Amino acid sequence: NKSGLEKTIKSVVSQSFHDFEFIIIDGGSSDGSVDIINQYKQKISYWVSEKDKGIYHAMNKGIEKATGEYCYFLNSGDFVADDRLFENVFSQNIFADIISGNVLKLRKNEKYRVIVPHEKPSLHKLCLHSLPHQASLIRRSLFTELGLYNESYKIVSDFDFFVRALVMNKKSYQRLNINFSYFNLTGISSQQQNKPMAMQESALCLKNHFPDYVDDLLEYRNFYSTNIGQTILILQKKEKLYFFIE
Repeated sequence: NKSGLEKTIKSVVSQSFHDFEFIIIDGGSSDGSVDIINQYKQKISYWVSEKDKGIYHAMNKGIEKATGEYCYFLNSGDFVADDRLFENVFSQNIFADIISGNVLKLRKNEKYRVIVPHEKPSLHKLCLHSLPHQASLIRRSLFTELGLYNESYKIVSDFDFFVRALVMNKKSYQRLNINFSYFNLTGISSQQQNKPMAMQESALCLKNHFPDYVDDLLEYRNFYSTNIGQTILILQKKEKLYFFIE
């Protein structure tokens, strides 16, 4: 993704905040991506281009090279929303293990939809909508304590990690009303043909972690995935209207 990669790199190196490492893990691309990386290598802390086992293997390789307090993941084609993002984030009272902000889902017509993360994530809420890693800072020590991303999953390992961290281990969480990044909908998790795999993997994840409750969790998720369920979720955000309908 040569052109997408350059857009991602430019959005990172243009940050007004400079106290970070910039790590790029490429899977052995042969489309000119390495040429793009070399153009910016003076501003990159570490990079490698070699065949890997997929997205989460690449993310784990990046974690193992990182030394900072927090890790922040961008896929090629995603880009930071504001040149002052990190400056704005770290001017806040940052204290939590996981910090999430808004992600802007970018459509083909260049329009976008703002996705606001959960104020207080719960297992039920994560089952409906996981936190976007493109808009989340994760304390690096969590990966040492809880383990890296599960590479047996192709799509939902970030969901699995957030469940392990926030639900099973009660790690602290903080939501910021800041736009973190534009999220490109051409990625593997957004492609329609991969939706069945994502559903199967998330069901397996829940079964592994919560075998006694998995049927209830899946029933809950499946209902709120329907048009009626989505309508109820929208109405719940309009408290007065929802109370009237009840």
